[in-house]
Amino acid sequence: MSKLGIHPVNSQEHMLNPTDIFVVAAHEDKQLQQKVAASAKKIQATTERMAYAVLVQEYSAKSLVRVRSGNTLFTIAAFEGRVGWVRSYNGDTEENYASNIAEFWGAARKLGFDILFMMAKTPEMVRILKLATRYSDDPKIQTKYDSKRGAFAIITGEKRD
Repeated sequence: MSKLGIHPVNSQEHMLNPTDIFVVAAHEDKQLQQKVAASAKKIQATTERMAYAVLVQEYSAKSLVRVRSGNTLFTIAAFEGRVGWVRSYNGDTEENYASNIAEFWGAARKLGFDILFMMAKTPEMVRILKLATRYSDDPKIQTKYDSKRGAFAIITGEKRD
């Protein structure tokens, strides 16, 4: 990182290595830090360090499909029917993050996914996903947000057999 501390980095200017992306993602994910606070305290670690370890562990699962766009890493857990559950690990600026998501949707379509689900429990994440919808250059992409579940569904195009 830099003397300025941990912060998102514009991928148009500098590409982070995956380790640094996880550092930024752990720093920015306050919900995850709250979830791991008790465990972090038990082992006398900071919540950010524990969040970092959780993110790296999640990302490392062998069964996941991995994609990178800019300073954002994505994983897809594949399910029957060309359905994928997506997790993103962002180290990019907000505008680039939305653009990275839109690019990722196209890549996921090419990988064979017709429907994707992403969690969007914060108003900020909902706004970024809606912005990604506007950035998408594919008119066949459709999105739906279920506010009760905090889930964002992405239909990447016409259903395939």
